[in-house]
Amino acid sequence: MKIYILGCGGMLGDALYKHLKSLDYEVLATDIQLTSDWVKYQDVCDSCGIHQTIQQFKPDAIINLAAMTDMERCEQFPDLAIEINALGSAYCAEEAYRLDIPYVYISTAGIFGGCTKEYYDDDDKPIPACVYARGKYWGELIAQTVSKHIVLRCGWQMGSGPKDKKFIQKIWKQIKAGATELNVVTDKGGSPTYVTDFSMQIETLLRNRCWGTFNTVCKGFATRYDVAMEFVKLLGLPIKVNVVPSTFWKKQFFAPRPASEKLLTLKLDATGLNVMRPWKEALSEYVKEYADYFSLEK
Repeated sequence: MKIYILGCGGMLGDALYKHLKSLDYEVLATDIQLTSDWVKYQDVCDSCGIHQTIQQFKPDAIINLAAMTDMERCEQFPDLAIEINALGSAYCAEEAYRLDIPYVYISTAGIFGGCTKEYYDDDDKPIPACVYARGKYWGELIAQTVSKHIVLRCGWQMGSGPKDKKFIQKIWKQIKAGATELNVVTDKGGSPTYVTDFSMQIETLLRNRCWGTFNTVCKGFATRYDVAMEFVKLLGLPIKVNVVPSTFWKKQFFAPRPASEKLLTLKLDATGLNVMRPWKEALSEYVKEYADYFSLEK
């Protein structure tokens, strides 16, 4: 298969590209940030550019990883956030519909921000509570208009070492800067998601032509505190982890965030194709794979 990927310059794109190439797929990886020599320039908001590229490359599937994920920036620039997270999905969906090829779109557990449940299955009604979540929800609704769609809702992403922009990276930067204590919340629960496993899940569903919308997260649930404690333990460092409320970070992280982002993978389990491992096992592999990166001795 020939796979066209948009937004492939980040942490998930890095893992997905490497996985697909290891299986001998022909991949055209694009992004607006040329973070690797295998990434070519393409803006997900440029419909003409996408159309021309697809005419030339003739892909068998389109995977859209492009997203504006900085939640505070989304609140500050809502028009841009909606353009990237929703309108970009429309451009990809249009091409997939026209060619009758699969369209893979990545959504988020954050779309349940306005809900009050602790656990969410695939068919629960999303209620977005912030600009980021609203754009991603609209993006998945658009993707679902394509008959051969795969919409995957991820949780708290981790992986790809230097390209990691999420929680693990934020914790590691503090430690690397000399922090001996970390302040982490316990009032936010979620589902960690290892991008290596997530990439394998994308390919597995695509190869098996398994269309639909799936909650796609590692097994088990955690608070941010749980993840930080496990990470510090794996590093073997004498770092103290303090419990703080979310209000401790309200100036820095002012965008509304769900109290719970715990996803149940009922539909994915029902396919018999779930490759997502327990989050602690995945985090352990991540730390081992990037042992040199997660080292204070260099």
